[in-house]
Amino acid sequence: MEKIIYSDEKKILKKIENIKKSWLENLHVLADFDRTLTKAFYDWKMRPSLISVLRDEWYLTEEYRKQAYALKDKYYPMEIDLNLSFEEKNIAMTKWWNEHLKLLVDSWLSENDIKKVINSWIIELRNWIKKFLNFLSENNVPLLIISANWLWTDSIKLYLENEWFLTKNIHIISNSFKWWKDWKAVWYDKRVIHTFNKWETVLEEFPEIFKEIKDRKNWILLWDSLWDPHMSDWFDFENLVKIWFLNDKEDDLIWEYEKRYDLVLTWDNEWKVLNEILV
Repeated sequence: MEKIIYSDEKKILKKIENIKKSWLENLHVLADFDRTLTKAFYDWKMRPSLISVLRDEWYLTEEYRKQAYALKDKYYPMEIDLNLSFEEKNIAMTKWWNEHLKLLVDSWLSENDIKKVINSWIIELRNWIKKFLNFLSENNVPLLIISANWLWTDSIKLYLENEWFLTKNIHIISNSFKWWKDWKAVWYDKRVIHTFNKWETVLEEFPEIFKEIKDRKNWILLWDSLWDPHMSDWFDFENLVKIWFLNDKEDDLIWEYEKRYDLVLTWDNEWKVLNEILV
């Protein structure tokens, strides 16, 4: 069942109204991509992640599929274990991402494989997000997408380009590969971005992007991870709206996310308040 859960409804609506009043020149948006800007469900079933489509549709080898599952079986329980500390999770996820990215290179991942995944049925932007993206573009409000996506920064670029949403105000930071002349992956950037290190301090390695947003003190944070609210911990802001998309384990996790976010949306909720106030 779709739910809209406010930690404090009057407070969040006031913050959104403050953002509107203090001019859009002071606003920037940080967002995840998979199951945040995009829908998480299809016919009331969870959509697979991009990497699971690559793995399960046999685009690569049987050995890749076998080893990818082994890595998931080893590390995924650590990712979702609420009893592990942040430091323990960070170490485990760094190992998982490095091992899987190396596996993709060793398995001769190609750009064509990524295009096949992007062109599959799996990805679809949330309906209300489309209007929001158009609004950001028309008003030149920076949208920074920081994704732990294993399938390269350009997988997100390719999708947004195909949908006519890749505009100049959008900046994408994700994992990346170096390609050989036949478009096979031969190397990956060791600045690995995973679920637990997507803090905005990573922008210090991207000075042009950082320069564009550092003086914008109004933030809207769109994410689906328990740890992503910490993106704002080391920065000054005047108004911060944290919106979380609860896509899994609703009964087990809702209490935890209510503490960390201003607003929680379950299922592919058609929440329109942000558009109704800002747009």
